[in-house]
Amino acid sequence: MTRERRPGAGLRLRITIAFVGAALAVSALVAGTTYALAERYLVRQRVDDALQQSLSNMRFAVQELVTTATDGGDLDEEVLEADLSALVDSLEARGTVDAMIVHETTPIASSITISLDSVPPALRNAVEEGRVGYTLTGSPRRMVFGSPVPNRSLEAYFFFPMADLEQTLGVLGRVLIGVSIGAVLLATLVGARVSRRLIDPVRRASRAARHVAEGLLETRLEVEGGDELAALAASFNDMAAALEERIARERRFVGDVSHELRTPLTTLRASTDYLLEHGEELTPPVRRAAELLAADLEYLQRLVDDLLDLSRVEAGRVDMAWERLNVADLAREVVARRTRTGSQIVRIEVEAEPERLATVADKQRLERVVGNLLENALSHGEGKDVTVRVGAEDGSVRLAVEDRGPGVPPGAAHRIFERFYKADPSRRRREGRGSGLGLAIARENAHLHGGEIFVSNGRSGGTRFELRLPRRDIEPVEP
Repeated sequence: MTRERRPGAGLRLRITIAFVGAALAVSALVAGTTYALAERYLVRQRVDDALQQSLSNMRFAVQELVTTATDGGDLDEEVLEADLSALVDSLEARGTVDAMIVHETTPIASSITISLDSVPPALRNAVEEGRVGYTLTGSPRRMVFGSPVPNRSLEAYFFFPMADLEQTLGVLGRVLIGVSIGAVLLATLVGARVSRRLIDPVRRASRAARHVAEGLLETRLEVEGGDELAALAASFNDMAAALEERIARERRFVGDVSHELRTPLTTLRASTDYLLEHGEELTPPVRRAAELLAADLEYLQRLVDDLLDLSRVEAGRVDMAWERLNVADLAREVVARRTRTGSQIVRIEVEAEPERLATVADKQRLERVVGNLLENALSHGEGKDVTVRVGAEDGSVRLAVEDRGPGVPPGAAHRIFERFYKADPSRRRREGRGSGLGLAIARENAHLHGGEIFVSNGRSGGTRFELRLPRRDIEPVEP
């Protein structure tokens, strides 16, 4: 049995992955760029504000130190430290900033959390050399501004915390990640929907093509819209209609030719029968010629009858005579009528209860199916025994005919039901020559019953044909 392939599944997955990959790449690029630009802008803005405040603090510190001695060395150290401590407190009160004044090596800070160690060495060295500078340091990040106090042996440092900026950037980062995840999920849904809309018509076309290949030439696709997929469906329907018409013409031709041949064949058959009835009046060469002619006429007449029957079945011009029957009993009747004289023995093995082997079928056509399979086994079994097994499984009745001949050659199984096909072209036709249509007729009649015939090599060698029919209790409704 041919398994239904799903050619669209892999393509749908690839389309969805492409959508997700594109959304992920774009989301990552947009989120990363947005975060980098926002961080750069906010930090730059914060640094600018901090520099403005630092310069303002330096001007305020210089004004507050106007009353202090020029070098600060003429003042009492305790008074100077008190003045510097008050100055630091005033600087802290001017804004959310920690201030530290360094007199020689003595730091005077507005908070116990800062000290000389809080100042990066590079900035400290720059201030000691009389330069102004700042740096970003620490985690959480903060800005440190340093400058010498003009005309004083003092160094001023201001610490601007950026914890709120870090929190803002953290919130922004989480928002961007959430938006990216949402974009990826949305792209997944869109990709799945788009791939489904793209693949489903292709899958329907594939299924329809398979039905046409199986002989259902009336299969058509529904044309929706006016896009390329609709054009594909319309083209497929035109192709199927043309193929159906061509095959119908061929079937009518075969049927007409077969029908026209019946009359001259009947006449020839009557003439040869007359010659054979008066064979004693003929010379031996003429009598032998008449016998050969009679044999060939019998073969031609059987071929014509089979072609007519096959053309009617394929065209659907058959009337099924449904009745309830037991497949095992039918197999015994066929074997009893068709077993050839000689050394060949046909064994019948029943592998299920009688009630499980009963179904509704057309007895005459089912007998033809079993008879053709049996004739094929007897002809190709090389004079060895043939086994017929009748059983039931999974709601179906199965009948297997197995010979002990050479088996099915590699690559021939898919062609063995074709008309006039020979697995071994060099093989000569034996006595009781068949028309070459027996297996094709058997399969078509099996299809009329809703069944199928499978061919394989048997377990003990030889060819095994298995007929599977649905087990029915009532006559099927014609479509």
